[in-house]
Amino acid sequence: MSADAKKVAGELRALLPEPHGPALPDDRHRLLKEHLMNEIHQARVQAGKAPQDARPRRRRAWYVVPVGMAAAGALAFTFLAGPGRSGGDDGFHLSAAPVVKVEVGSANGVGALMENVAERASQAPANRVGPNQFVYVRSHYSNMQAVDGSPFKLKTYYRESWTSQNPDKVQSRLKQPGDDIIWSAPRSEDHAQDNRNHTYAALQKLPTEPGALLKKLRADAAYSGSSDQNLFDYVGGLISESILPPETGAALYRAAARIPGVVALDKAQDGDGRPGVALARTDERTHERRELVFDANSYDYLGMRAYLVQNTELGKKGTVTEMQAVLDRDVVNSRDETPKK
Repeated sequence: MSADAKKVAGELRALLPEPHGPALPDDRHRLLKEHLMNEIHQARVQAGKAPQDARPRRRRAWYVVPVGMAAAGALAFTFLAGPGRSGGDDGFHLSAAPVVKVEVGSANGVGALMENVAERASQAPANRVGPNQFVYVRSHYSNMQAVDGSPFKLKTYYRESWTSQNPDKVQSRLKQPGDDIIWSAPRSEDHAQDNRNHTYAALQKLPTEPGALLKKLRADAAYSGSSDQNLFDYVGGLISESILPPETGAALYRAAARIPGVVALDKAQDGDGRPGVALARTDERTHERRELVFDANSYDYLGMRAYLVQNTELGKKGTVTEMQAVLDRDVVNSRDETPKK
């Protein structure tokens, strides 16, 4: 890497969240990584060392709110616990990112895989989720973290989220090492930016014909760009952070099978190393493959994994950039409640 590229990389590392700061939502984290790659690339262009496949720079897109909070109107945060800086156990682990084998995917297997997943989703019990309740999700999560003066590390920790079902006002909560955050904002149907805050009632109103649903999802996902990768990431956010009504879930998986560029993988792992099969797509801009991992027998959603499919400035081929394992998902009555075992 040239001196100019190293300087740009250092400056951008300083803008990334500290290890004990709030996690960026998946799509914002991806955009930030894209921006980092493009800034490094631009520095190489200016130094006369650009590769032949030079691409135009993307518009800056910095988001520093925890979870996609772009709802209209005033937004209020309450920090129940500040960053833990006492030098004790912060509840996260920093390690070198693992390097995994890049499996060969098949577009031919997508339809059969997602039909099996859709059938499983259609058999799920319908949940009665009240307007004063919350969808609780506990995950084991890892994401690429910049450490000042050091190579990128993989930050691994447990996090809990409580998604508000109030039809008028988002009143959700994110709890992770060093931070316990409650945010509040008016809910607007005109703003579909937050794929983690769809209520169960709103999901029930989505089209259940796969083609119509895909068109609706593409329009909703367009806030972060109109690419097929943004659409795939948006679908992944719905799957990981919501409880889906049976008909909506079945239609969502059948719609996902129609996204251009998706492939099926016979071998995949979630963030806890649980084996499964996956629906995956590679971002042509960042060369990062994102996998939605399902149990190979039950077709239940297990989690997500993302990694590089070729050498880039962020790491060599196979370097893991993000992982998730969903450990618990249920409906609770308050932001202080966890599911009963």
